[in-house]
Amino acid sequence: MKKKIITLILIFAGTFLTAITIPYSQTELKTESNHLSEFVRISPDDAQEIPMQTDVWLWHDKENLFVLCEAEIDENFEKGKLGNDDEWVDCDFFRIQIITDITNYYAYMFCSFPLGNHYDGIRKSDMNMDTSWNSNYISENIISEKLWKSLMKIPLNDLRFFGNPPYKWKIILTRYFQKEDEFYSFPYGTYKMGKDYYRTAYDVTINEELSKNKNYRITPYFIKKYDLIEETDSFDPENIGLDFSYNPGTATKAKISINPDFSDIPMDSAEDNFNVRYAPHFEENRFFFIEDLDVFGVGSNLFYSRHIMQPHYAVKLTGNSENISYGFLSAMDKEVSEESEILNDDDIYNLLAFKPKWEDISIQMTLLNRMNKDYHNEVLVINPRWEFMKNQSVWSEIDFSLKDDVDIEMNDGYIVSCGYNGEKGDFDWSTSAYKSSKNYSADMGRVFQTDLTSLNANIRQNSEPNGKIIKKFGSGIWLHKAIMNIDKKLLEQNGGLNFWMNSSYKTNFSFNANIGQESFNDSIYTWDNIYAGLGCWKISWLSARINYSTGRSLVYDLSEIYNKDYINLSLWGNIGSNLSYNIYTQRQRYFGFPTDCEMDNEYWLGNADLTINFSNKLSLTNGLRYNNYESDSQTAYLGFFSNLRYEFRDNSNMYLGYKTAQDEIEQEFITDYKQAYMKVSYTF
Repeated sequence: MKKKIITLILIFAGTFLTAITIPYSQTELKTESNHLSEFVRISPDDAQEIPMQTDVWLWHDKENLFVLCEAEIDENFEKGKLGNDDEWVDCDFFRIQIITDITNYYAYMFCSFPLGNHYDGIRKSDMNMDTSWNSNYISENIISEKLWKSLMKIPLNDLRFFGNPPYKWKIILTRYFQKEDEFYSFPYGTYKMGKDYYRTAYDVTINEELSKNKNYRITPYFIKKYDLIEETDSFDPENIGLDFSYNPGTATKAKISINPDFSDIPMDSAEDNFNVRYAPHFEENRFFFIEDLDVFGVGSNLFYSRHIMQPHYAVKLTGNSENISYGFLSAMDKEVSEESEILNDDDIYNLLAFKPKWEDISIQMTLLNRMNKDYHNEVLVINPRWEFMKNQSVWSEIDFSLKDDVDIEMNDGYIVSCGYNGEKGDFDWSTSAYKSSKNYSADMGRVFQTDLTSLNANIRQNSEPNGKIIKKFGSGIWLHKAIMNIDKKLLEQNGGLNFWMNSSYKTNFSFNANIGQESFNDSIYTWDNIYAGLGCWKISWLSARINYSTGRSLVYDLSEIYNKDYINLSLWGNIGSNLSYNIYTQRQRYFGFPTDCEMDNEYWLGNADLTINFSNKLSLTNGLRYNNYESDSQTAYLGFFSNLRYEFRDNSNMYLGYKTAQDEIEQEFITDYKQAYMKVSYTF
């Protein structure tokens, strides 16, 4: 009861905090009028005052926002390690979140780590963090025996804002203590507040007209590859590419990538995809498709960018204003053929999005298109959302599809769905319903089953008692059912529950249980699964987690239920400030397979990564990928990559790398490819 009273007082008082004006200055400025310091603890959520003095000053020079933080430290101060941009580091840190558009409920996030690492992103309205967004901010850090001084310089043209001065924005400041695992915030605000987290942020004002400094960027690149099997190198027009970005205004950004290259992207991690009903999903890791503010409002079911294997070009335009956001994306893939057989078509992908928004209502409208000669497929998405009362919202989505292919008759289809989401205190819940027609098509996404109706419901609870043993805990329960429209037969149904808790000793325990049924080859199969995991991250150089799962599973190639289990182990840590590692291994077992089925019933897979950071600008990353799943004559797979990255000036990089993949066939490793490469990109 006392905690609730304190929280209500802080929220009420926060509405009367005096906003500050961020002053203009070309030199360091520390006055009482641009000073903030009243941090309170939000995790654990008891609103206690910060135990170590933390002072922050803000000013701008019309081109950059300067954030100076002077924080008292003691022997428990954790400096962390060196790291590349957007590489998370476990250490003490200071963070500022800047809200330039309150009607869209998102914030730009910038972290300052003691050793100068850069980590930025966008916190979305659901409180999840999109770290693929990048800016060009820098930070300078000075650490003495009792004081950490951090100065952040944030380019204002990296932010989207609109209107004329005075600019009225909001900010949230956070300081984190790694050893105690505690967060302190100014002003008071927690994720459980939902959109009030943004509404009650601290008001700041900039009165001066902000300058539009260099609003374009040109980054040509050159790549040289050498085939170590054929002992040949390559050079042709495909070895040269160009990235171009242009910001015609503070709220609009355009990007063009010609012949983009992804040689420096690490190999996909080994995953257990050997018993799946549908094609496996791989996360996108190519910056062009994931970075920048997301205005398209669609998931991988509608737009799965990894369908685009190797684009000739890609163009993206995004923008927003006080009442609308909009976006356009177009990419043309390259045709890949082998012995007159086309393995990948040179399709063109297009997205066009428009979203009007008000205080509590928004309507996302997106048109998706995939086309080629004698073929096109379109999907129109209309998705209104209404927050009819605080943290209570309803939504619906209607997707209309049209497909015309020379090989089939033109057809159209639809998906209709709706739902309700609610939050109160430690609980949040949601329900939804979904129906699709038989002829619905979304070839630019991932839709494997149509002509069905489904219902979903779930409820979750997360609490933070901050006891001597239990620091945080949570639980959840969910239900799902889908039936075929044509004959009302069951397609699948499942449900489950979970529980997790974190102790004060930086250990975690989690448990979940699932049971379900699914239809396959005109039969209904019942499966179940129980999972338990235990992790500890108290020691910086040796963190570990072990998970065990057991149950019954449908094996699709055999159309039968079999008992199975798996155990996996993860190890990770930082050795000093220069070396970090991450190791993951899993053993999967099935019991009772027929002896003549020619399927592997026990196999291992693993991933190992080792990174050496000589500085924040120079690093060497090595990775190993392995599985020994036996299929036909293949008995194992082994992949290895090594990538040296050197940022020789801001946003200009040189990469030296090596990649190889081998398959073990009849007890002999056969090399699929072995390649060395050099890539140089220079930004003007």
